[in-house]
Amino acid sequence: MLPRSRIASVLILGLGAALIVAGLLMPRLLSDDPKIPLDLPDTTYTLRAEEGVASRMLPDGSREDVVSPIRRQFHGELIEPADETRVSLRLGTSTTRELPPEVLGTDPIYELVDASVWTFTVDRLTGEALSPAQLADQMAGLPLEVPMDGYWVKFPADTQQETYPVFDDMLRRTVPAEFVGEEEIGGNRVLRFRQTIEPTNLATLYRAAHTQITVDEEPAFLWYSGTRDWVVEPGSGMVVDIHENIDLGWDNRAGERKRTYLRFDGGIDEYSTAGLLQQALRVADTTPLRPWSIALIVIGAIFAFGGVAGAFRPEGETGRGDRSRKGAGRPAVGKRALAESGAPQYDSPQPGRPRDGDGYGTDGSSAMGPVDTGTATGTASSPRPSGRT
Repeated sequence: MLPRSRIASVLILGLGAALIVAGLLMPRLLSDDPKIPLDLPDTTYTLRAEEGVASRMLPDGSREDVVSPIRRQFHGELIEPADETRVSLRLGTSTTRELPPEVLGTDPIYELVDASVWTFTVDRLTGEALSPAQLADQMAGLPLEVPMDGYWVKFPADTQQETYPVFDDMLRRTVPAEFVGEEEIGGNRVLRFRQTIEPTNLATLYRAAHTQITVDEEPAFLWYSGTRDWVVEPGSGMVVDIHENIDLGWDNRAGERKRTYLRFDGGIDEYSTAGLLQQALRVADTTPLRPWSIALIVIGAIFAFGGVAGAFRPEGETGRGDRSRKGAGRPAVGKRALAESGAPQYDSPQPGRPRDGDGYGTDGSSAMGPVDTGTATGTASSPRPSGRT
């Protein structure tokens, strides 16, 4: 059986090997990337313009421009299907007029300017769209499939100071969001990006009920232009502030403005931005795995080295404890053991003393008579040597 010291060395060696394997596999099996959490609460971005202009349809089918405070909302929620790398997102957009408190809610049709719901799949880490979007347009009434790529309300984690393709729901395609600068909100670093929408005739991009109308018996086409700023927490890639300065209106073929669909210049208030920033910081606050992986590998290597040294150490160097344990198991050999076993016993010869049974008495006399110690006329007798030679 192996000594206990060697058994312990083998166990320590196995523990060290297990720690090394765990350290090597940790970065592959676990992730410290700030992905979109599947339990992320519904997120709403509310932009408000104190004085905006929006079109209102009259009972006779004509339109008029209404000046009032306007609110634009982006409301996102995570839905199934979802897995480790991707998640489905339902994003509702709406534009409404803010009516006086005494009439607020009495005429939803008058309050609503437009509304739509987008459903698509995104990468949980980068926020990039992975599928076409399903669009339910309040104006059209029928669901549509819209090709989609780039990012929307979520930039890649570890956002860099570069240009990103960001989806625009009015154009239904991406517009480059160029890096503008670095700022601080509440002592936290954020990055600002800006989309510049060049004047575009939306009627040339897709057909919808509002992209072309008739005004004064001549066709008018919906033109769109403006800028949009995205403020991003770079660790998580989450958007914490949006500011829009956009203009949509129907122009005739000569380029004359006939009606205004929407004129909006507003953003998110500071209180809401602070809440969105705290949510983004929680998403970005992940424990880095690399230091833990290195620590496990180093500790495992130390244990493994100690185990190998103990297992292959020569047995003669195992220490006094092992030698004492080796001798402890041997049976004691002596007179008492022989007596208990019933085996015949023999006395050891004592120096200078004859043994019993050698023909001498205890007084040194012979059993045959006294011994003449002097010189006789025959053979001289001399004392027998003590002990056998």
